[in-house]
Amino acid sequence: MTALLPAFVHLLLDQSTAPGEIPAIDPSHVVGWRATLAARVLSVFDTGSSQADGSFLAHGYAHLPVPLPEGPTVYLRLATQSDTVPWPVLATSVVLTIAGSLKLEMYQEVAQSLAQQPSYTRVFRPEEAFAVHAGTLCATQSSVDALQLLAVAPPADPAGPALTRDEYTKAARRARGILDGVSLAAAGGRP
Repeated sequence: MTALLPAFVHLLLDQSTAPGEIPAIDPSHVVGWRATLAARVLSVFDTGSSQADGSFLAHGYAHLPVPLPEGPTVYLRLATQSDTVPWPVLATSVVLTIAGSLKLEMYQEVAQSLAQQPSYTRVFRPEEAFAVHAGTLCATQSSVDALQLLAVAPPADPAGPALTRDEYTKAARRARGILDGVSLAAAGGRP
């Protein structure tokens, strides 16, 4: 796997859907990852419009690919709207909240999702993460300042219309600004 992602992400991506299987994740590994992740992503993320290939708009987010030599498909996700939007989960996915907040709603049945009556709701703040499996019925809503890293396994194809080069450049600059702010704050500066 890749050194870009915190180790617990790989454990979450590799877990089965068996209700009794809970990955053995050391709690100390799930804290303190945000600044390191931001710095690592900055080292490989290119904001140039030539990198727009593979970027797309889906489920209320601009998805910007983060190139990795191996491992899961990884995107930076920026909210493009503030409404709660259904998220059809097509593959096991882990979401790492880098900035802002994300509200996750989960449903047991399609009728609940259509009625917007979640069985479970939680708000995730910076440096919090969650995993969902393929077929999970859920919806998300993010704050306008939100940036998340989405890791998907097995690798998945883009699930929406491609971003134009201008849309990509604008979103990539916004993402880079947030990542720079997180890195600067961790180094003792002001974001």
